[in-house]
Amino acid sequence: MADEPSPTPESWEQIVARFARFSGVVGEVDDPLTWGLDLVEEEVTGVSDSTDPTEERFLRSYRTFSGETVEVETLRVPATPAQIEDIVRAACSGALVAPLHADVDPAAPPEIADVTDLAESYQDYRSAMRAIVAEVDDVPCETRQFRVDGTAKRCMRVTVRNVTAVYSPAADRAVVVTGPTDLVDRIDVITRPIRNLLHGEEGPRF
Repeated sequence: MADEPSPTPESWEQIVARFARFSGVVGEVDDPLTWGLDLVEEEVTGVSDSTDPTEERFLRSYRTFSGETVEVETLRVPATPAQIEDIVRAACSGALVAPLHADVDPAAPPEIADVTDLAESYQDYRSAMRAIVAEVDDVPCETRQFRVDGTAKRCMRVTVRNVTAVYSPAADRAVVVTGPTDLVDRIDVITRPIRNLLHGEEGPRF
């Protein structure tokens, strides 16, 4: 079978346009070191879609010293009420399936090696994905409070296997926060003008 062609890389103009659409504020964890978090990724994900503006998001991904992941995604515009539950469930499912992609050392300590348990419970990736989505769909979403910029906001959340996903209004946008429940419940999420945190003054390489 012939190799599939590589995707055409984005031009500089396309990259500039993607970030121009996110001019304004985006979410981040305030003082991440307080929670033992290290920023490991920041980028614009998804594609520009005029029919679903929530498709394109600004992502900041953090990792704890023990390898757990906390993600803060900023949606360009708030979701409609009909979209919110699907967004929350998809975020939770995505966080739960992440260990299926992990390259875990079999000799790693038990608390790290445990992330392979889910993958080993099923014969293939698709079976695992279907099981995760079904499990998340069976859990009711909750309406709770979540603090953004120091103010409690009415939010929607779902928790499965101690992983929580939260959708919350933020400024004139919205954020989706996912990660271990104990961290999601404690971290301070703030919005600030978009800027490069990961590379500092090295350049706008989001």
